[in-house]
Amino acid sequence: MGREDELQPSNINQTMQLTLPVDHAYDVLKNMLSCSAMFMMRRWDDEKRSISFSSFDDIDLVAVIHEKSESECEVRVTSDSRDANRAVRRIGDFFRDYQAQVGMTSVQLDHERRTASRRADARKETKHGSGSVAVASELAQRVSNAPLTTKILVGFVVLFIVIGLICGITSCGASSKAANDGKIAIPESSSEFEGENYKDVVTRLESAGFTNIETEGLGDLITGFFHKDGDVKTVSVNGSTSYSSNQKFRPDVRVVIRYHSYSTSSSSSENEDDSTSSEESKAETDDAENEPSSSSNSSEGKSESPQTDEGNISMQNNQEFAQILAGGDSGQAIESFANKYQGRNIEFDGYTASVLPHDSNKTRFDYLILAGNVGGTYGPNFHFSDVNYYDLHLTGDNVPSSFTEGLNIHVIAEIESYDSASGLFELKPVSITMR
Repeated sequence: MGREDELQPSNINQTMQLTLPVDHAYDVLKNMLSCSAMFMMRRWDDEKRSISFSSFDDIDLVAVIHEKSESECEVRVTSDSRDANRAVRRIGDFFRDYQAQVGMTSVQLDHERRTASRRADARKETKHGSGSVAVASELAQRVSNAPLTTKILVGFVVLFIVIGLICGITSCGASSKAANDGKIAIPESSSEFEGENYKDVVTRLESAGFTNIETEGLGDLITGFFHKDGDVKTVSVNGSTSYSSNQKFRPDVRVVIRYHSYSTSSSSSENEDDSTSSEESKAETDDAENEPSSSSNSSEGKSESPQTDEGNISMQNNQEFAQILAGGDSGQAIESFANKYQGRNIEFDGYTASVLPHDSNKTRFDYLILAGNVGGTYGPNFHFSDVNYYDLHLTGDNVPSSFTEGLNIHVIAEIESYDSASGLFELKPVSITMR
């Protein structure tokens, strides 16, 4: 007790520089603290961009954001706690969580800007096309009222123009075909097609020159709460559902658009039930290839930490993974690990540190997953991007009705990539069990 009396109030002061507009940085800060599992927001002053908050172990902190330029700002965090060592650790935890939140938000903003740009370009093309039709209509009206000699002259002029255009298009098409070997570019990547109306996707693909397009309604909607009727689930090109924007294919390549839909008729409900059961059995068979067996799941439910699948990378069988989970490695080491084992499954205990809507979508989310138990700050910033409840593949006897922050979980996920700019380690969920 005498040792505690010797502790004196400290004045700890640390800063972080951000390339971000000050108002945007302040909004991200408020959003993070309002739903953080580690910190609790106490008071805030929007005019001064100041927020007072405390950690889970009662360390009081104050964060203030100062504007340096239109696109740059400074975040300053102070504490007058008597326990200086704990205060320094909690400030470090805060900066770690905040930097991850800023990275997630930046990724979302980039996607929104690209989407808005595409829509603006489409509106410009529509407007330009409408103007051309109006001009052509007016010209046709004037010619119809002109004398016969003028009409014949205009007819010859138009004929020569058409012949010239046909020759030009033919020569350009031939040279283009020779240059590209007859291949054309797909207008969007596989992930950008997802969630759009399938009719719009068909129109864009036909405009791009694709001729062998098939559509398939899945008949998987019951209430339409998670997906709308007609929302695209996947667009496969030549059997692949993973391709980039402007990747080139032959015009007659097989394109299959699968979209969410309601059952076609109530009179054939029995047949649809049989079909649905067949599809579910097939899905369960496919999932079984990627997830642990049911016997493994039952044994996992009986122990605090599920047993490691022999084919998965874990801290028990991979020293590199154990080191980055411990939190001592740099971003370069994490990126090297992600590149080396891309496509492999990793397995670890963690918790949901943050949940944000993906592109303001009400049913698709971005999850920040940290290693250890709730409140810990170990290892990389693992990230599930643009997933819904069913994409998480929740298993076990205590599956929650909603997947929120502050849940201790056991994760099996596929390594996708590491983004050095945002510090996010992108994963694809394979199996998640509650701990």
